[in-house]
Amino acid sequence: MSGTQKLTVDLGVVYLLVGVLGFAPGITMASAQPGQGLLLGIFAVNALHNVAHLVVGAVLVWAGLSALQVTLLANKALALVFALLVVASFVAPLVEGVALNPPDTALHLLSLLATGYLGFAGGRRAVSVAA
Repeated sequence: MSGTQKLTVDLGVVYLLVGVLGFAPGITMASAQPGQGLLLGIFAVNALHNVAHLVVGAVLVWAGLSALQVTLLANKALALVFALLVVASFVAPLVEGVALNPPDTALHLLSLLATGYLGFAGGRRAVSVAA
């Protein structure tokens, strides 16, 4: 398994964990918005947002365990999704179904940078990871 694939799996596990924790009472506090909560009291989530995290996590784990070309393609595709999310987060009508706030946008930007790096640079040169 290449470093790119390992990092992709690791990022996927983080997204799966965030998706599960988004449904956990006590870790997700109620917010002023109906049907929404605040994961760790900071990040806006709702059921759709949590499911999206689970799907992204599953795609990343699957891609990381697949051939390197699949890993690269999945990271490129998700980088595009994260780029759209970051831009859309500034246009409320586009994201009304998904709970987003500025801390979410910042994390989606970090996810864009991570998946973009893994997808576009991961195939050009070896991404090394300490075992």
